[in-house]
Parts: sequence; structure tokens; C-alpha cells
Amino acid sequence: MKAKGLGVAALLVWPLLASAQTKPVPGDAEAGRALALIACTGCHTVTPTQPFKPVYVGSPHPPDFKDIANKPNLTAATLLHHLQTLPAVPQRPGMANPVLSSTELRDVVAFIFTLRDTMAPAR
Repeated sequence: MKAKGLGVAALLVWPLLASAQTKPVPGDAEAGRALALIACTGCHTVTPTQPFKPVYVGSPHPPDFKDIANKPNLTAATLLHHLQTLPAVPQRPGMANPVLSSTELRDVVAFIFTLRDTMAPAR
């Protein structure tokens, strides 16, 4: 009898979980993709089909955007905060502040989250 009750509960909760997992990240992902292809490809692989490979050859190599998107426990809010608080002159190795507007940063973060392999909550 308990198993049947759990099955009904799962049917009621599943749509709520599914909608939470597909919640879009605030920002214009297409604009973020276009901007990232211009501003980020010097160091990162933004898309596998970008016109050229990153020119940064340091170690460690900056992560591909797809790898960033698939980091466990990464949320849109934490990624946005990280990008907003990068120093203008980074310590080695490190990323410099990309000096983008808050709208541009939200757009890039929205694009990065479109690259996730699984639809984990974006928060």
C-alpha cells in the first residue's frame, strides 16, 4: 500500500521538479553567445565551431564554456557574482575582469547555461 502512495506522490511532485529544472536563466542567451564569440574566444572555447582556437596557451588552460556550464552545484547567481567580482589585474593564473555591463554579463551567463548536458536547476 505504501508503494502505491509513493507512486501517486511522485506523479504529483514530478511536474514541479521538471519545471524547476527547465527554468530559464535571466538574460538573452543569443546575445550572450554573440558577445562571448567576440570577447571570450581568445582564452576560452566558447563553442566547438568557433572560427579559431583560443590563443591563450598558459597552464592551466581556461575551461571551455561547456565545462563551466557542467560544473556541479554551479548556479547562474554564483557564476554572475564570480564574473562581476574578478579583479582588473588578475593574479597568475587567473581571469581578469571582462569589463562588461551587468546586462552583457547576464547574457553571457544565460548562454553558458544553454550548454549544460543535464537540465540541472539554474537558480
